[in-house]
Amino acid sequence: MKRSNSEIEEILNSLDGISRAEARPFMHTRVMGKMQEENNFWSRSIKLVTRPVIALSCLSVIVVANIYTVITTDYEEQESVTASSNTISDVLQNENYILAVNDVNQ
Repeated sequence: MKRSNSEIEEILNSLDGISRAEARPFMHTRVMGKMQEENNFWSRSIKLVTRPVIALSCLSVIVVANIYTVITTDYEEQESVTASSNTISDVLQNENYILAVNDVNQ
């Protein structure tokens, strides 16, 4: 693993053209602006919700919940409840009609 003197000189000479790194124009202003940005609960929560990953995951949860509800719903049971409630409402409407007619006749 010994290197020759020419290799070492070559490595050291490669460092001759190095200059100090410089920041882009207005970098300090941008950094200070970000640090002074409003950082309250509402701004942080809006930033979180508007992220595409969060929005897509919420949307997928809603779609999965809807699909689950549609698949597990028993339609026959709902139809019998609807039919019986219509019958009850018909009876109540007829009784109200009879009471109203009796009040007018008396």
